[in-house]
Amino acid sequence: MQELLNHYRTLEFHHNPQLATRLTALQNWQKKRMQHTHAALFAVPAHQLMTQYFLTRLYGGEDFETLAGQFERVINAAKKFERLVPASTIITGCEAIELAVLGIELDQQLAQLMTTDFQYNQYGEIDDGYVVGLYQQANQTEARIHQLNLLDKLGFSLDKYVRSFIVQSAFKMSKGAAERHHFDPLYTFLGEGFAAMKPLKSAEVFIGVFTKHEREIIDRIQVNTPNPFLR
Repeated sequence: MQELLNHYRTLEFHHNPQLATRLTALQNWQKKRMQHTHAALFAVPAHQLMTQYFLTRLYGGEDFETLAGQFERVINAAKKFERLVPASTIITGCEAIELAVLGIELDQQLAQLMTTDFQYNQYGEIDDGYVVGLYQQANQTEARIHQLNLLDKLGFSLDKYVRSFIVQSAFKMSKGAAERHHFDPLYTFLGEGFAAMKPLKSAEVFIGVFTKHEREIIDRIQVNTPNPFLR
């Protein structure tokens, strides 16, 4: 995890404002694209909390920098933190952070290929066809498949290690201790994940439906299918 966070700190967008602007624009496009592509899945009432958590937290939210710093503190005080929060919760949170860093890195690679006059559609958003061209130019197929495999693994971990009543009860009891040791942002990040899971029958099934369609998009991009993001 420390190596992963060190790698995150080396990503170019941290010290390149123009690249950071393009990355933000691309990430906003990604979120809107996912909302359109997976509209039926996200519209299910029991899925809505997880949808918001997925789009704003697991997909490198605005406060990811704070979370990265919190996880660095966890690494430096692992034994202390494990007494505060169930270890299975920490491990699953680390899987989520790994996904977030990989997503940022892959999107940065696309942003690095964007010209300063990247194309907008009539709604003032990045044009879908332009992004298809970026995907094909970046040749990220294997990396994106790996990203989806990690997401499937996270779904499994959420169901197996986090859903249990004992783990959730222990987590709730650790709130005061986490606050005293100034782990509030990380506790909130994990706590929102618990809340998002509660209405779901299975996080693994929810994520599995999502990744299945994302793999189909990758396949369609590879064979130049028109409008590959549409279902």
